[in-house]
Amino acid sequence: MSSELGYRRDIDGLRAVAVAAIVIHHAFPGLLPGGFIGVDVFFVISGYLITRLIAGARDGGTFSWGGFYLRRARRIVPAYVLAVLVTAALAAVIEMPRLLAMTGAATAASGLFLANILFTQTAGYFAPGVQQNPLLHLWSLGVEEQFYLVWPALIALLSWKRVRGARATLALVLLIASLALAQAMVANTWAFFGLPTRAWEFLAGGVLALGLVKPPQDRTRANLAGVIGGLMIAGGLALLSEASVFPGLSAVPACLGAALLVWSGSGATPGLAVLRLSPVVGLGRISYSLYLWHWPLLVLAADVAQQPLSGLQRLGLVGAALVLAIVSWRFVEQPFRRGPTDRPWRRLGLMLLPLLAPIAVGALLFFSHGLPGRLSPAAKALADLEETDVNPAREACFENARTAKPEDCRFGAALGVEGDDVLVWGDSHADALTPGVVAWAVARGWSVREVARGGCPPLVGVTVRTMYRFKLECEAAADQVLARITGDKRLKLLVLSARWPLYRDAPPYYDVNSPRVTMRLGGRRTSLGAPLGRTLSAIAKRRPDIRVLIVGPFPELTLGAPECLGQSAQLRLPRGLCASVAAEPPLSRALPAEDAIRAAIQDRRRVAAVFPSQTLCASGRCLAMMDGEPIYFDDDHLSASGARRLVPAWLDVGWEALEHPGS
Repeated sequence: MSSELGYRRDIDGLRAVAVAAIVIHHAFPGLLPGGFIGVDVFFVISGYLITRLIAGARDGGTFSWGGFYLRRARRIVPAYVLAVLVTAALAAVIEMPRLLAMTGAATAASGLFLANILFTQTAGYFAPGVQQNPLLHLWSLGVEEQFYLVWPALIALLSWKRVRGARATLALVLLIASLALAQAMVANTWAFFGLPTRAWEFLAGGVLALGLVKPPQDRTRANLAGVIGGLMIAGGLALLSEASVFPGLSAVPACLGAALLVWSGSGATPGLAVLRLSPVVGLGRISYSLYLWHWPLLVLAADVAQQPLSGLQRLGLVGAALVLAIVSWRFVEQPFRRGPTDRPWRRLGLMLLPLLAPIAVGALLFFSHGLPGRLSPAAKALADLEETDVNPAREACFENARTAKPEDCRFGAALGVEGDDVLVWGDSHADALTPGVVAWAVARGWSVREVARGGCPPLVGVTVRTMYRFKLECEAAADQVLARITGDKRLKLLVLSARWPLYRDAPPYYDVNSPRVTMRLGGRRTSLGAPLGRTLSAIAKRRPDIRVLIVGPFPELTLGAPECLGQSAQLRLPRGLCASVAAEPPLSRALPAEDAIRAAIQDRRRVAAVFPSQTLCASGRCLAMMDGEPIYFDDDHLSASGARRLVPAWLDVGWEALEHPGS
């Protein structure tokens, strides 16, 4: 069998490079910040091999739709179903209801090979709400299986006699169109997770299989192409990171490098020697199972630890994934790949039946809201704090802000008295702050009004869009607040609170459930400082007598204390794991936003700021609990009890600064 049509050791070697890059990136991201491009390398390999198989069978008149999909099912389904079900079972033991419901959704979507579609509804691949999902990695298999549904039919059209001679060129046209679409949509999660924007990566291998470029005719050219391809992949591994605009054009070097490596071994030469070494080939052969197992182990172990895993722990988990991969390859992958091929459609149906199991299990986990009944009463009570220890007016004033009655969002006001002394304005962080503001103001005999809108900072004149480019209704809401400030002559104090780092849209993006947003001011993209200064000027122009107190960002933690406490109770782990987190991630988010606030208020009269990080972060740790009780209801919002405990002291400091500036 020739190297062109038979087994190629160098391709298994290239698989080893791809899976090693992914695993190292997930376990030790600092070593390979761009290791996620291993998926792109896999896509190129897959496109080459599948196209070669289909085109060869079509040209030889032996192609069978049923036979093709039967081979794919035997290759993919057994190990896939096993890994998904084991992951779901472990998650049901480890995860609290909120996370387990998310895992359930991914489990069901994975049974349909639609995990990539599910994850388009998130903030993106690097958003930690997604990064906590132990089935996140299955998005790539969703894309791959969807490609397998579409590409055979397209090859059938391209193999029509009248266009067969140009099919490689036509495939190249499709590649360019897909790449152009990916670049045009690069800021959208669909570009990362969607088949139309990833198809060009498969086609990068496909056009080689269709003969767009003749195989190398001598060893020198082959080796040179292999070396250049390897260097291009290495460059991507080193230079790309989670902050890179990806995929699109930034994925081209990795895909072109993979294509060069595939091409270098497609002629009479056997490919680069390093890719044909037995240990490298061996890793490539178990690459599929290793890919399936490594990510769930890393995610679920971190969920149990409730803190970053040590290097030794991560190394041990990678070793465990390797053992599981070898066992899975030997006893699950290999036995099922063999078997009769007669009556392929009937056999295909039997092979696909196991996929009903993850669909059913995932639906159960999702629609039961994470099986809360499995928790002990103590664990459930603690986990429920995420829903119960919140602003009592949250539903009326925040979740239903557009239809809220004015009296629903006033606190401490006597009946029939018009106007309010304090106005709290901002996003969900302002809503979380309000119970503490009310406690402080009512003690002074003052009334409070809350105006909070999700995703809308207390800034005028800005257009806020999510990363899906969905425009939030922030401009009109801000104008209404400004009108209220102007008209309410009783108003003494304006408290501005928001998730300030969010509106900088700057890394790191570790925070759980963090949406990505962009702001525009006057049609141009802006960060925090300019619109905040403009807002303060607008307030001063309309109400020069009013005092403005800005509450800086709450430190955004790497865990949610109630969920962590619930899990600790359920798994009988020390509660101390939930008490605090390393300060570096929260402060890396908070401090640049604090600097922007300080710059915006400099030399402004009747404006002051307080910064929660100065209270909550010290000695390299940021608090999640005080005296054994959570002060947050998730990873970045103060709980109602936490706000009542902390905010009055902050406002005392802020009011003193407003009353006696410079003191």
